[in-house]
Amino acid sequence: MYKTGLVLEGGGIRAMYTSGVLDAFIENDIEFPYVIGVSAGSCNGVSYLGKNLHRMRDINIKYSGDKRYKSFNSMLKNGEYLNMGWIFGELTYSLYPLDYETYESSNATMCAVATNALTGKPEYFYPTDFHENCEELKASCALPFAAKPVQIGKDFYYDGGLTDSIPLKRALDDGCEKCVVILTQDKNYIKQPMGHSSAIKKVMKKYPLVAQAILERHNMYNAQREYVFEQQKQGKALVICPEEPLHCGTLNVTTEQQMDIYNLGYYQGKYNIDRVKDFIRI
Repeated sequence: MYKTGLVLEGGGIRAMYTSGVLDAFIENDIEFPYVIGVSAGSCNGVSYLGKNLHRMRDINIKYSGDKRYKSFNSMLKNGEYLNMGWIFGELTYSLYPLDYETYESSNATMCAVATNALTGKPEYFYPTDFHENCEELKASCALPFAAKPVQIGKDFYYDGGLTDSIPLKRALDDGCEKCVVILTQDKNYIKQPMGHSSAIKKVMKKYPLVAQAILERHNMYNAQREYVFEQQKQGKALVICPEEPLHCGTLNVTTEQQMDIYNLGYYQGKYNIDRVKDFIRI
């Protein structure tokens, strides 16, 4: 169905690396008919399809330290550290709106991954219109402990990275012959168990299968990375990732660190342009 696809890992602020890579792609007219993103990767994917150059970079640089974006005041007022209503409301629609016309004219398939809070399983959304809301992206980014689950229809959803962090297999199952995969952890990274199992189970007692997914995530994640690099050996994937650890947390990073991460992604994106063009041309 699709000759090539683009797979975008999340990672909070680490996804600034992806923003840099994708800006290099936009500048060099690299396009994909299918994009699948997880958490911050889904936001990157939508901005990329809209060809909103620097949008995700500027949103993070200018607003990730803003109290309207995240704060303990938001925790007290809204019940979540990340002010998701403002992020996916005023920020997304008024301050830094998507280029809807370009997004829609791309004719690309966009898939956003979220985790069903009741089943603890990944689900896949294919939004086509963001004019009025972007609940699918909001759900894909709803990080447990920092945000409340997002309701879509009758169900509630958390961050897709809990259950399908690097959805290359889904992209291939959706009909992609091969994919470019952008990771936000370095090439040698191995995820360790999270720990604090009792506290996690207590906080997530309403959604025990989400708690289970959190505690088992390292196994899923490491297996997915092995799969991605195996697919690269077989010619079905081209991986772009940091050469060294980014040394940053998921949410709280200085502006200077964010720009360093973005610039690293941008320069690695430019460096890999010919390699990517050859890969998607074959």
